[in-house]
Amino acid sequence: MVDPSLISGTVWLLCGIAILFLGYLIAIRGRADLHANYDESVDPAYVSRWAGGTALLMGALVVAYGIREMFYGFQPVALGGLLVALLVLSYLTKLFARGFGYRG
Repeated sequence: MVDPSLISGTVWLLCGIAILFLGYLIAIRGRADLHANYDESVDPAYVSRWAGGTALLMGALVVAYGIREMFYGFQPVALGGLLVALLVLSYLTKLFARGFGYRG
């Protein structure tokens, strides 16, 4: 029988890879229009840099959590920390996509 933490960690790892791929498209490939909250009056390079970079950070955190869970098992505090970090970073990507901090 397979350990449930291994299955859960694999799911988190796959989700993190998906987030990293979308972050890559936004940050590296310059596809700011892929962000759901993208405001077209804001420079796409600015949105790509900040919202995409934040999305890459979110993906890296999810991948790291998935690997941690595969090796050390489930811990509610770690999951809670991940969820809080993802909520804060998600809010930041929305702000950056709407032009927060943009001086143009």
